[in-house]
Amino acid sequence: MTNVTYITPNPKGYTVSVGVIRIIEAVNNGAADGTGIHKILNLAKGIIGPNLPLPIVQYCVGIQNNLLGGYPSHWEIIPSSIFVVIFAILFIVHLFIFIVNFTRGHFFTLSLGWSFAALLRLSSFALRISWAQDINRVLIGIANEILFVLPTVFLVSFNLVLAQRLFTWRHPVGGSRKLFWGFMMGLYIFVFGIVALTIVASATPYLAFLSSHMYLSYKKCVMATAILVIVYALTAVALIGLSFWLPTSKDENLYTYQPWWIESFHPFYFVPKGAAREAEQTFMKRNHNHRHAIRVIAATHHHYKMVEGLSNERGDLKHNISLLVIIISTILLFLSNVIRCVIVFQSRYNYYASPLAQPAVMYLVWGGFELIMHLGYILGRADLRFYRPDILPEVVRSIVTAEQSGMISEAESEANSEDYYAQQYGINSFEDEEISHTSLERINVPPRYSYPSEISQKRDDESEFYF
Repeated sequence: MTNVTYITPNPKGYTVSVGVIRIIEAVNNGAADGTGIHKILNLAKGIIGPNLPLPIVQYCVGIQNNLLGGYPSHWEIIPSSIFVVIFAILFIVHLFIFIVNFTRGHFFTLSLGWSFAALLRLSSFALRISWAQDINRVLIGIANEILFVLPTVFLVSFNLVLAQRLFTWRHPVGGSRKLFWGFMMGLYIFVFGIVALTIVASATPYLAFLSSHMYLSYKKCVMATAILVIVYALTAVALIGLSFWLPTSKDENLYTYQPWWIESFHPFYFVPKGAAREAEQTFMKRNHNHRHAIRVIAATHHHYKMVEGLSNERGDLKHNISLLVIIISTILLFLSNVIRCVIVFQSRYNYYASPLAQPAVMYLVWGGFELIMHLGYILGRADLRFYRPDILPEVVRSIVTAEQSGMISEAESEANSEDYYAQQYGINSFEDEEISHTSLERINVPPRYSYPSEISQKRDDESEFYF
């Protein structure tokens, strides 16, 4: 077991350890310092044995590229163990919320995504414990660094989904267009490419000997991906900013399908069992346009129960807690990505690492910041605030009914006659009851649900529903 607890020797000095490493680099086409550490350690173990001299280990660590958190030592076992326990609890809580919601017919898959992110984070700290016990475990160290970066990118993606749903609630016309959805899906696919590129560019220098030119190219590649991740994190901020923009007239006239059965966002509240399915069944009695209404998140300041969840009222933007959850988590993710980007652009020997690369900063950024974010998702009940109703079953969507019209038919004219209303309200004869036409108008007749005549003359695809 090797524990690096001493000050790493100056890489610019020339010692026996430096001479040995220089020889190994020379016989491998003049490899650059800091590359091929996995092969170097294997060669050294083959010559010297499994227990390498501490000066060689210290020198090899000193010439590696600096990282956020640096390279671990024994004292990090305790803080890493604490964060393993914390994120294990967060993983269980997210999974519990998902399971309870799932059994009640409330499907919010982002809860599963957050539990997966917590699982990756606890795995990264668990690997750091193993790496701290023996710094020569290069493969474990590579896996540790990869798992440190992945949860951050996933959380940024999840935040972008939340911001997208908030934007669609505020601007359902723009948020439901195929162009907007195509752009968002392309963005999600693009970020997976960034993740893959980051993994390859970060891991390769540790596994293979590279020339100085190639090593610099790999570093520049990691720099580019670090910038792209920051820009990616800011897309959620852009959607939140656009959500504050006042809805257009088309947004105001569009009816949306909101989950009206969600009655609270309390931390211990869960939706009634089967409530979503019961709501879906009500659409069997609606017209065709209603069954294709745009699905949006629930309004937090009021519920439109009188129209059973369908409303064209956007209201004021009062998702205060919802906005707080997204804004705080986005700011924390942005800061963590900026700190990592600064360290990547410094591109220093680990021996000359800046204070930002110290382990304390890493525990704050990837431990403390993400703990705050997960608590916001759980206590803020993001699974309720950002729940979008599921798409209606095929058996419901396939029903074709006659559209409501503003044109007065013969039957409707007859229904509007005085005799019809008299019969409906128990009046046998207007002469017997001595009820005049004027007095009849004072009868509380329920309004009929119809559209203005100019709307009815439009084609279905040009209706004010904008489906």
